[in-house]
Amino acid sequence: MNYQKLQQRFPLLRPFSGNKIECYLFNFDNQLFEIPKHTITQGELELLRIFSGPIALPDYYDTAWFDYLTDKTNESPTVIHEHRILFLHFDKVFTRPNLLRTAFEALLGKDFILISLIPQLFAIIECIENDELLNFSHYIDLLREDLEANFKIFVSDVLPDIAITKKRFNWLVDIQQSLWSYTPKHVLTQQELFVPYLSQRLSIQEKDIFITSILKDATSQPELVQTIKQLIEYEGNITLAAKKMFMHRNTLQNRLDKFQQLTRKDIRQFEDRLEVFLAITFLESL
Repeated sequence: MNYQKLQQRFPLLRPFSGNKIECYLFNFDNQLFEIPKHTITQGELELLRIFSGPIALPDYYDTAWFDYLTDKTNESPTVIHEHRILFLHFDKVFTRPNLLRTAFEALLGKDFILISLIPQLFAIIECIENDELLNFSHYIDLLREDLEANFKIFVSDVLPDIAITKKRFNWLVDIQQSLWSYTPKHVLTQQELFVPYLSQRLSIQEKDIFITSILKDATSQPELVQTIKQLIEYEGNITLAAKKMFMHRNTLQNRLDKFQQLTRKDIRQFEDRLEVFLAITFLESL
């Protein structure tokens, strides 16, 4: 593709300046170019992306964001307003960041910042532009297939500006290291963080104290404990839980009665249900 001809068609197309938030980024003949977002229509954007090659940001751009978020510098590379952070935790070293960028650009349909933290952990800063937020639970299997790798996603709340993100960034990075040991989920939002976060803050001895106090002799009956956990997930609704678990209602009721006899906990009561759920979560984390 002749760059001069493209520039005749798109006069504001110019070499990449580092402003990936306000501009769309393209690769022509292995060189990066940008065009201001407000100057291009959706149809023109799709046309340019047809001719664009794979996009790989220069290392200095990612490094600049990493330096800012880790307090090595006080000046952010660009101004960012509402956004959220996605932490991608791979089960082994992932060495194809260009493929990662391509897969998420196709999914999100917009630009984002990609930061490599360690070989198994990447952070994406997704700018929010008054569009609907994607639920990544619906797409993680597709992304795993595209990337040919297993990974999990932690999704932060929407943050109002990058200054607040800078204050939280290191804390968010730290909790990624062991967070996934305490939840079976593949996508975890910040709203769902409390229980696994609490689990990782308690010592084994502290967990054992709570488990023994609440579950008592029920800990020796794992099948019973799992049944009660599933029943809690259905808010103690025996009829619904029995249907979902393919279990006769009377069988489930008998197990509930047995659990109540062993623990003196009635999961139909909110406080008892919460205590039992936390105790089972602690038990599963040991």
